[in-house]
Amino acid sequence: MAQFAETQSPPGTGYRILVLEDEPDVAALLARMLASCGPHEVTVVNTVEEPRLLLESVRPQVVFTDLMMPGVDGFEVIRACQAHDPGLPVIVVSAHATLDNAVRAVKAGAFDFLAKPFGLDAVELVLAKAGREIAAREREARLAARDPELEALLGESPVMVRLKAWIRQVRATRANVLIEGESGTGKELVARALHAGQGPFVALNMAAIPDTLAEAELFGYVKGAFTGASRDRPGLIREAHGGSLFLDEIHAMSPLLQAKLLRVLQDRRVRPLGAEREYPVEFRLLAAANVSLEEKVAREAFRRDLYHRIKVLYVRLPPLRERREDIGLLAEAFLHRYARAHGRRVRRLAPETLLALTQADWPGNVRELENVIEQAVILCPEGALELPLAVLPENLGGRGWLEEGSSPDRPATLAEMELRYIHTILERCGHNKAEAARVLGIGYKTLLRKLAGQESV
Repeated sequence: MAQFAETQSPPGTGYRILVLEDEPDVAALLARMLASCGPHEVTVVNTVEEPRLLLESVRPQVVFTDLMMPGVDGFEVIRACQAHDPGLPVIVVSAHATLDNAVRAVKAGAFDFLAKPFGLDAVELVLAKAGREIAAREREARLAARDPELEALLGESPVMVRLKAWIRQVRATRANVLIEGESGTGKELVARALHAGQGPFVALNMAAIPDTLAEAELFGYVKGAFTGASRDRPGLIREAHGGSLFLDEIHAMSPLLQAKLLRVLQDRRVRPLGAEREYPVEFRLLAAANVSLEEKVAREAFRRDLYHRIKVLYVRLPPLRERREDIGLLAEAFLHRYARAHGRRVRRLAPETLLALTQADWPGNVRELENVIEQAVILCPEGALELPLAVLPENLGGRGWLEEGSSPDRPATLAEMELRYIHTILERCGHNKAEAARVLGIGYKTLLRKLAGQESV
């Protein structure tokens, strides 16, 4: 077993990489190229006898394997990697990159192909793809193990970073919160992150229930209070005692219910319908609206006193078009979720698919993006590893795939779309090219060539 290390690797994220290659010169070349891509720990093995033991020993995050090797071949290595860790990116390196072998490798669980002879750019690109897969898995692990409610708010844009910091600051208080934002921006996710498991979380959408039922649902009733009241029911306000009551689309609440809710918030006591006594309640009200509640107050369509009771703390959620740099992250998370749910092998977005997603307007926001990705995953060709542009709806995000400056007769070329996207990311990164390359998942030199127009997709 030979191990190669690059003493002056550029700064970045380092991975444990296992290279299985029976040709020593090819193995050494690949190891040097991988080390030049970042501070990676590269382990090279020329002959594989017990892949399971090797995987347990090295614990790789990425595997490069030849297909045709003495002893255990690449297909057996892929199957062993699947048994060891189904999400482990396995990249097949072979001069035998025929269609039949590609199909066999994909069915066995290969992540991608690297055809011999290969150059640094090809190695850099396939490693960047694997890096995005690793990053997505790490995000999922953090979500499950650390702070699931907060981590469910996917996004690394400045506005999302500020939102998460604000939630951490105020979540321990019991002050009421008003959450405003367009439909599909994740208002209930924010409410759950604010709640953070502090007692029961009780939710009701005021626009989805008639006023007569909403009164009974919220305040409860006693047996015989009205026709059909065959038993006592405490109501959602009492069920939220010690926790949080989330009222979505609170602007749809009738004036009568507004008055009754205001009384509860003032007195911290609730009287069920038909009851002779009141019950003490202590809960945090988390209210959401997809319109400006302040404007409704100005039009006398919502009680001013209730508005001020609700809006002790206030947050506005940005629409997806105001945080486009999060679209790729969100789309990849939904891709992995629905690929598992629907038993698909697709693992990543094709570059042209990502470009189309990031330039769409998304009037339905994150909810619309999620629905589009689920539909695309279902329509994705069987066995495909990349989500192709063709499976996206033509009227994507409210305006289709055409870029500004293009026309139905001459759509923007993929190279034009790519260059515009690169400049968008550069602007977001304050024109820091190294940071932009990291966000784009490409090498620094590759970014410079693309900006100079010397390289296209």
